[in-house]
Amino acid sequence: MNQLNLLNHVIANCDEALVEAFVRRMDISSEVAKAKLSMDEKVYDSKTEREYIQHVVSQFSPELSLKANSLWYSLLRMDRGQQFRWILKHTESIAPAHEALITDSLPEGPVACTDKYADEASQLLGCDVIRCASNDEALQMLKDGKVARTVLGCDKDFDLAQIYLTFYNTDIFMNASARPNDGRSLFFLSKNLVVPEDCNRMTLAFAVDRHYGSLTQALSTLAEAKLNIENMRLRRKVAGDGHPDDLIFIDLSGDFNTIDTRTALYQFENEMYYFRLLGFWNRQEQDD
Repeated sequence: MNQLNLLNHVIANCDEALVEAFVRRMDISSEVAKAKLSMDEKVYDSKTEREYIQHVVSQFSPELSLKANSLWYSLLRMDRGQQFRWILKHTESIAPAHEALITDSLPEGPVACTDKYADEASQLLGCDVIRCASNDEALQMLKDGKVARTVLGCDKDFDLAQIYLTFYNTDIFMNASARPNDGRSLFFLSKNLVVPEDCNRMTLAFAVDRHYGSLTQALSTLAEAKLNIENMRLRRKVAGDGHPDDLIFIDLSGDFNTIDTRTALYQFENEMYYFRLLGFWNRQEQDD
């Protein structure tokens, strides 16, 4: 056996040990979830976890410490995911918060929209709309209960985050989106959270702590739930009081009814210092 084959054999033995340890660790996660549930303890304690990771990483050389940090953050994140998954599967009284808000249909009533997009909105909805001077005015009418729905518009996808900023911290949800043949985008909002039959998008707003690899870990949670990123915007700073730093808007596609998706959303809900589901919706492209 030459040296390379010998080294590959050693690596294969290491991998076998890692496989066994990983499987055992994930299996134990279910037992940990049961214990925490019976003791009414939280699955996630950020302070305790950081202290544990610092203890583990301190045992590695400086050259390996960053890699070890990423590895253990990933292991603990997946460990928690297993715990959240077990809780959702075995506890009927516990579910992601948004599920209690889902309704069967959109509200009936008047629709508000800016004059600039009113004709397109009226054509798509098949009804007259109340014309407003600005998106803010149209949105305020919805907040005040003066209309049942609001249509907001933007000329470029780059402006999408600005649309989300107007309602991400309200009780308003996005129900659909359309792109008329002139390239502009329209977003249909109401106070009802519905899941359309042709739903192909889900939008989240969340903020991550500023520690090494936090965004990567968050995106890994979504990827492991088989959710695909269609659009993402990061806002480091948002003007005004009450807005979290490092605010992220992300549009996802995938199967939103699986236990994997429900677990990912429940994990975000419990681990992010800000999290809200902005809506389930469909993106319609209009033919020329």
